[in-house]
Amino acid sequence: MYKFDRNSLIIAALLLILVLTFLFVFINDIEIGFLNWFGDIIYNLLTPILNLMNNIISRIQGFFNTLFSINEIQEEISNLRQQNQVLERQIMFLSNYDRENKRLRELLDFQERVEYEMIGAEVTANSPSVFEQIITINRGRRDGLEERMPVITYNGFLVGRIDYVGSSSAQVRLITDNQFVVGGVVARSDSRQIGLVRGSGRRDQNNTMDNIAWDADVEIGDVILTSGLSNNFPEGLKIGQIKSIETDNYGLSQKAEVELDIQSVTIEEVMVIKNF
Repeated sequence: MYKFDRNSLIIAALLLILVLTFLFVFINDIEIGFLNWFGDIIYNLLTPILNLMNNIISRIQGFFNTLFSINEIQEEISNLRQQNQVLERQIMFLSNYDRENKRLRELLDFQERVEYEMIGAEVTANSPSVFEQIITINRGRRDGLEERMPVITYNGFLVGRIDYVGSSSAQVRLITDNQFVVGGVVARSDSRQIGLVRGSGRRDQNNTMDNIAWDADVEIGDVILTSGLSNNFPEGLKIGQIKSIETDNYGLSQKAEVELDIQSVTIEEVMVIKNF
């Protein structure tokens, strides 16, 4: 059995006194230089360790918090995706609505500037044939439509002519069709040269204006309008612009490549000129 000797008792007494002294100092907030210096050493030694442990514990807590909230995050992502789809549909609707309003404003402005008797129509179908450039509109004989009536866009670009009329619908042969021919004239006042604009057979290709006099004053960039020399089309409808010029018929005439104005717009609504 362990026996206490004198030295042991002295050491125990000193430790007890030291502990009681620490407690007395901390409780009563007494400033003692040696004890403060000793406390600072202990504090400086323990602080990095405590900070490291606190950082590790925080990361572990964050990991488990994220792990347990994955379902909530996935649900939130799903809700955000649904909201995004709704917003995209609303933006698309408003954009289409804005474009339609713009077309109608331009149509009203065009109607105020001309004296034609016109009727609006919507394009309901495009011909699937690669040999014919034809669209179908939702106006027909009961609306007063007849064959060979001119068809234009809402801003006055020449689209084509009525080729077939049903009771409530009609087919329009487009200006790009290879059977389409219309008299054209250079809009420039110091030129006014005439020719025939012929369809290329494809919407993605330019038309050709031929039968231009060999010495005619035509330039690249000239605007081509309908000449009005026939009874089929009124004068001044916009056709396009000259992109290139070359000689034709062994130098006896010229021909030009014409970029069509309708290639710059989407044909969704058209106007049929009933009387001009």
